[in-house]
Amino acid sequence: MTKLIIIAWLLFCSHAYATNIFQLNSQSKNTDLADIQPNHPQWNASSIYVAGDVVTHNNSLFIAAFWVKGIEPIENQPHWDGWIWLQNTVIEKWQANKVYQGGNLVKHGADYYLARYWNENNEPKLHSSWQKIKDSFYLIPDLPPEHPDDYKTLDGVDQNDNGIRDDYERYVYEKFDSPQLITFSLGAASTLQLVIDIEQGRIPNLDTEISKQIILDMINISYCVRYLQNSHPHFREPEVLYFNTIDRAYANRKSQNKISDYIAWDDDFHYGADRDCKILKEDIK
Repeated sequence: MTKLIIIAWLLFCSHAYATNIFQLNSQSKNTDLADIQPNHPQWNASSIYVAGDVVTHNNSLFIAAFWVKGIEPIENQPHWDGWIWLQNTVIEKWQANKVYQGGNLVKHGADYYLARYWNENNEPKLHSSWQKIKDSFYLIPDLPPEHPDDYKTLDGVDQNDNGIRDDYERYVYEKFDSPQLITFSLGAASTLQLVIDIEQGRIPNLDTEISKQIILDMINISYCVRYLQNSHPHFREPEVLYFNTIDRAYANRKSQNKISDYIAWDDDFHYGADRDCKILKEDIK
């Protein structure tokens, strides 16, 4: 069964005709998925899904965060596996003065955004507490060309405005030929960018809960890399690829030290970290 899942990853065929949230009326206040299509298509391991496709699986609704194929939707918060778990059928329009938790999905204007961490009064936009949900995985990607400022700043350049730094995105596509590695690496980018955001003071409400979430996500990435390296020994950790200049590496060290100051050491804290690599474990057995 698991071998079939891996094979499905490598076969680029059989496009899915699922409901896409980007086709919805951007003027409506809230998006009720139950009103759009009462009977959403069942997830199919052999189908290709792109950002915004809605499927049902095990009596839950899921929306594709980017291109995904052969990965089973599971009820987890991280979206590195390509799926966002909707805990209800309504996608609300973003509202000021409302508290959002990491993993919440909202509509703002014509776009959809995923909350990267706890936030309030932080309007969804580039380099904020929100990640724009766009199709960031293509069979033949139109990669942004090199830019003179790619390595001059911590943020670099994002010419296609998909929330992923161009130099990192180019490296991932050029060096990895496995859809599983590409999907995971692109999905990890939003978590890694949080470290840069902390260094530049973009998370004014940084506290213990946000710090715990970020640290657990970073540990999760490392655990998942180890599982992926069982089948892909030459796979390089996204963290190494993302902090690829002296300034970015220094920002990573400073930000993680700052985060650690919020959390008293707890021997049990790290034991829950690998729970979200379950789907990767199943794929590579």
